[in-house]
Amino acid sequence: MKLTSLILFIFITTGTVFSQSGGFAGASQRIGYGPEALAMSNAMTAVTTQGSNAHYNPAHSALFLTHIPLNLSVSSMSYDRIHQTFGAVFQLPPSAGVTVGLLRSGIDEIDGRTVSGYPNGSFDISEYQLFTAFGIRLSEKLNAGFGFKLNYADYHKDLDAETSVGIDLGFLYKINNHVNFGFTIQDMFAEYRWNSADLYNQNESRNVINKFPTRFKWGLAYQKEQYTVSADYEIQALSSEVTEEEIFISGGRPVLISTTSEHKTNVQQFRFGGSWNVHERLTLRGGYNLPDLSNTDSWGASSGFSLYLPFDKFSPSIGYAFVLEPNRISNMHVFSLSLKL
Repeated sequence: MKLTSLILFIFITTGTVFSQSGGFAGASQRIGYGPEALAMSNAMTAVTTQGSNAHYNPAHSALFLTHIPLNLSVSSMSYDRIHQTFGAVFQLPPSAGVTVGLLRSGIDEIDGRTVSGYPNGSFDISEYQLFTAFGIRLSEKLNAGFGFKLNYADYHKDLDAETSVGIDLGFLYKINNHVNFGFTIQDMFAEYRWNSADLYNQNESRNVINKFPTRFKWGLAYQKEQYTVSADYEIQALSSEVTEEEIFISGGRPVLISTTSEHKTNVQQFRFGGSWNVHERLTLRGGYNLPDLSNTDSWGASSGFSLYLPFDKFSPSIGYAFVLEPNRISNMHVFSLSLKL
């Protein structure tokens, strides 16, 4: 089967197919975490009214909680894509906390082809991310956090599965009673290293390094009892290998010389979200995002709600988000169940 067919996974999972950041490693882990955040277009770096969101800022793990929040979400997506999340937050008295979470993404029933283009069955691919984040309250106004991510990608039976480690750093500052500022650096040092020799059955195949974009995020949130408004600005530092080939004539015979260099660029993104506590049993949410500020037509939007069920034990709530993906290429439906243990 052609290795290039595997690009399908990265191509459509990222949701930013036509933006500069589309197709870079770890795209599935950047979809989002849970309908509460996705409904607000993932503008969660500084938001604290929607629970602890250490996936967006590890400093959120230090938020004071009187319970253990447990969240489980599943998504219905086009192109046979899968995206599921699970997470919980634990207090570490007197002034710290830790978040543990798992993301699973993939695509089912990909049509496999030989090098000549003939069908030879189907295959599935998957990615997992196990993350943990530690946060500490340095003062009444300032939280700091550190996150550790273990990424695992399994694309093909003839291509060895790859693992990668990423590091997050984050800060959350309470400017006043209603305004928060957040800053985080995510996915530092994360990369996949592939060798396709067994897949192509060619000795000349070489190692390929796919680096995750390093993400720099700034967030502001204005929060009151009835509503929250938030905005995130993000710069993704992108790095990829570029191979140039030249043919020289040596001794009357052509010689192919390949030169590999690293190409660096960046993409700027903007996200805006809001929530409204309509009733003690209902919260409405909405959001808008631009995954590439240089392309205003790349926009996407989202909306959703949470229903808080009238049960004292575990205080269960049901969440839903409808996400119009960037460039409006498709949409996704996200459902969740949240409990307070």
